[in-house]
Amino acid sequence: MQLFGYDLKLPGTLDRLSSRHPEVEWAAHPLGPRWVVRCTGRPETLRALPGVSGVSGEATGEAATASFLYSPRRAEREFLHDASAWGATAVPPLVWKDGHLSVRLVAPVETPPSSWKRRHPEARLVVKRPLEPGELLDLLDRPTEWPPPLTRRQSEVLLGAVAAGYYELPRRADVGTIARRLGIARSTAEEHLRAAESALLLAIAPLVGARHRVLASEGAAPGALPFEYYARFSAELDLYVQLALREDQIARVELSRSPPRGARGRDHPYLARILRHISTGTDDLRDLPVALDVGPFARRVLEEVREIPPGSTRTYGEIARRIGRPEASRAVGNAVASNPAIVVVPCHRVVPAAGGVGEYSGTGGPETKRRLLERERAQVPAAARRSGR
Repeated sequence: MQLFGYDLKLPGTLDRLSSRHPEVEWAAHPLGPRWVVRCTGRPETLRALPGVSGVSGEATGEAATASFLYSPRRAEREFLHDASAWGATAVPPLVWKDGHLSVRLVAPVETPPSSWKRRHPEARLVVKRPLEPGELLDLLDRPTEWPPPLTRRQSEVLLGAVAAGYYELPRRADVGTIARRLGIARSTAEEHLRAAESALLLAIAPLVGARHRVLASEGAAPGALPFEYYARFSAELDLYVQLALREDQIARVELSRSPPRGARGRDHPYLARILRHISTGTDDLRDLPVALDVGPFARRVLEEVREIPPGSTRTYGEIARRIGRPEASRAVGNAVASNPAIVVVPCHRVVPAAGGVGEYSGTGGPETKRRLLERERAQVPAAARRSGR
């Protein structure tokens, strides 16, 4: 394993913030589609920044820290995605200072591929050395302010609860199940689980508060995020296709018979690709970024649905088996019906085992579903052609 250290300019909000406030250090910890950013500087500077919370220092002139939730911009996401493509993993935190990003990458290769170097010619290599045995674990275990510190047992029980489906709806396991799988007493499992949950909730509460205050200042409804809407007419479906973006990620794709209110008439690259796919049936759209507001079970289902290639279909039972829940065909059907980003998440490719195209939650129902499948040259059961179901 090799450790690479790079210094580069990376366009995005953190680049602009660190250039505007060179006295502040910005340390980002990726947490799924969002990042937790911890900034360190003078307390009066941090308190003046929009959206930050939990400023630790009160006396003017003392060093202080603050935190906020951040949605990485396209260049920031693509940098990590490109690194992952050649087997590299970023070791948090990613640190911005005075407009420059310092990042450490761990990879099983001795040099990045030339294609990566061409995509990121601005990346200046400052460190390159082999990792000593056990050093990677030391890097990952190094104390940081985020995520909150948990004991080994707390981490073990928390991860066991997630793996067992304790946090899914409906819940798939209770504390007793987790304890048996880990070979510990139920009371011990419950004690460590509650301690881990408490630490996580206390750590994230200031971030939730910061997000709430930013949305309130923008006039957004509680729990809402600002959207950008785009819409174009699809002659193939005889319907309007509306795209809702939240911070450059697809939140919703809907169909309607009339022009949606408030939607921009001009094209967006994502919308253009969706329309081109509807016309040709050839693009699987799996690389388009989505941020779906759904629960854990529905997310697993829809992630599996995204893996169905154009021209193919899966039954609800097949999806249930692929996610390890063979008894949950009905729940899979409910999750598919609640898909907020039709076409991009191709739920039209999920059909009943009994034959026919089945139902469809998009405008136009089964007829729209059949048109999409026919554009992709998928095999449509004869029963669907006769009955429309």
